[in-house]
Amino acid sequence: MSFKVFQNNTFPQHVSDLMNLMHMVVFTGSDGEEHWNTYLTLKQKEYISLGLAQYYQCQHCIKHHFKAILRVDNVGKRSLSKNINSMILFLRIDTRTISKSEKEQWIEGWNRFAKKFAAVTDDQLVPYLIGLAIGIARDDDFLIDFCGQKLIKILKEKAIDPRSAIGELETVVIFMKAATSKNRVIDKVEQLLEN
Repeated sequence: MSFKVFQNNTFPQHVSDLMNLMHMVVFTGSDGEEHWNTYLTLKQKEYISLGLAQYYQCQHCIKHHFKAILRVDNVGKRSLSKNINSMILFLRIDTRTISKSEKEQWIEGWNRFAKKFAAVTDDQLVPYLIGLAIGIARDDDFLIDFCGQKLIKILKEKAIDPRSAIGELETVVIFMKAATSKNRVIDKVEQLLEN
């Protein structure tokens, strides 16, 4: 396999190969031989991945997906950094722990921010894809419902099957959980084994 996402001295090669294959399937819709229908664009998947990388605070994944977005989208580095950081900071607020009036303020703020971020990415789905991905990743009922309902509405307006698109979003979430779990600790594990 020529594409390497995972490669180090401690990760077993067969598992590295499996994760590299999963990366191909998730991001390109192909294992190199077979192809599947995709409902999200590569650009959308990269924005979701960058959002999750920021949320998980995985520097390796942040750098990788930041560069990937710059290859597939005509967005400035500074604008991308500012907007993705702001979005993730906003999404770190756990609406399960705030008052009703604070939640209403959160919703108003989110709607303004999502509209602005959609203009930056030229895609009204992106903020809700990222919000739903983080909601799924942290099992946040409010965020799943809030971003999910808005996402379903937009997908239906665009004649995209919501079940298929959200299923594809889940694959990105699962892949990023595995990738960030590995990439955040690789240096620590390597250092442990060197002692």
